[in-house]
Amino acid sequence: MIEENNTYKLILKKGIRTYKFKNSKGCPPNFKEAPGKKGVTFAFRNKEAMTQAKGFIMGSEEAIYENKEKLSHWTPNVYSWGGYIDSNRKHVMGFFEENLQQINTFVIDFDCSKENVSSDDILVAGLELNTVPTLILETPNGYQAYFVLDQPSYISKANDFKSLRTNKAIARSLKVAFSKEIEGVDFGCNPFGIFRFPSEDNIVYYDPTNLFNFKKLMAWSMKISDDQKQERQLLQKDNFKNADFKQTKTSWFRSLLNVKTIKGGKGLLGRNSAVFTASLACYSSKMEKEDCIDLMDEFNTFLANPLSDREVKKIVRSAYSGRYSGASEQYIQVLEEQWGIAQDRSESLNKGVWYKFAKPREEREKTHYSEYRLDLIQLIEERTKNKQAFIQMTRKELMKELNIPESSLKDLLRMLKEDHYIVIQTKPGRGGYTRLGTTKSVVISLLGQKKEQYAEQKKNLVKSLPKAEQVIKEVEDIQFKKEHWDSNLSLEIINTS
Repeated sequence: MIEENNTYKLILKKGIRTYKFKNSKGCPPNFKEAPGKKGVTFAFRNKEAMTQAKGFIMGSEEAIYENKEKLSHWTPNVYSWGGYIDSNRKHVMGFFEENLQQINTFVIDFDCSKENVSSDDILVAGLELNTVPTLILETPNGYQAYFVLDQPSYISKANDFKSLRTNKAIARSLKVAFSKEIEGVDFGCNPFGIFRFPSEDNIVYYDPTNLFNFKKLMAWSMKISDDQKQERQLLQKDNFKNADFKQTKTSWFRSLLNVKTIKGGKGLLGRNSAVFTASLACYSSKMEKEDCIDLMDEFNTFLANPLSDREVKKIVRSAYSGRYSGASEQYIQVLEEQWGIAQDRSESLNKGVWYKFAKPREEREKTHYSEYRLDLIQLIEERTKNKQAFIQMTRKELMKELNIPESSLKDLLRMLKEDHYIVIQTKPGRGGYTRLGTTKSVVISLLGQKKEQYAEQKKNLVKSLPKAEQVIKEVEDIQFKKEHWDSNLSLEIINTS
């Protein structure tokens, strides 16, 4: 019998058969396979074989257990089918994205120096981001962190593989978030591709109870994506101001101005979109507005069904309003497809972006509370050095450091009372103070402490700051699981055949 409580079963989510379809050595009499479509996973005996696609296809958990001592890499996510390229059945095929049947886990590959990054650093980052990995494997060049779902996310062709695009967005958000905390995140690594096979020798952390809900992970991903979008807008606006590249020098721009047949219509990007896109190219290339009006007027004149002169000037004024950076690659591609515009693909590296920018902070009269919160976190983490968990400041000191009005500071502190990441305690009146800490500062203050120092520090922290108790418990849970995974693993992985 195959053990119910094992790592491979936890990851695979019943995506492949439990026992071999033929020649099973352990299938009990009258055993009935769990309902649902069954796929395959790909496995490889060493990295060199993997790079040459020399592996084999496994369609059952039983096959994995029989070969587990000989495997170095595998696909933890399940594919619909697999095949062999050659008659000798040595080179496999089928591990491409559109063939995915279900996503069981997201994996981040950390290509880093182990002198600078440890598995503890990944766990601390996970605590900060509220996404502690289920499994961490040590590799020759760093680590791989598995984020295992509680239920599989199934991939379908519906809406042009919308489910696959959603999963890819989540995978990227995980990489983006961890890259801000840990060096070495490999953005080029396919999140649903081939990874190290978990074994007793390479697992450095494992918590089978820590599984991720897909909907909650998607909501978390959207928040990360929104934050990244704001950062990207500011960066693109800055790059735009300093860029030497001119969209008016591109092949698509020249080709667009020579098309005479553009007209409006349902489902089409017509004359207005063409004039607007060309005007944005002129704006991003720092052409004077009057020169752009003259150029667009000439372009419009030769159209089979031209716009009014008033409409052309209105479009150009909108393009030059400063709300946009340049012509969008997506709109250029649609115009290309609909009206036969030629475009040199090598120019895509310098593509413009059609963005409506939010005003940067320094140009606004008001600062958002989310920005004040980030300022406060940065202040705490700069001041909590040498494993100090908290800082203590008066309200006036905080107002000065954060450059925040008193009324806004009161609102900020009130909002932060329910903050998962920031621990705060205030004492009003004469001799009053505000004590502040973050998940990161608390974790760093506790990790690596000797037992007697740890107990004393924990006692003092809980006494003075009761809210810190939950953060401390999370750290203790991680430390306990990390110290005791060996005995658990012997039950969950070794005794599975």
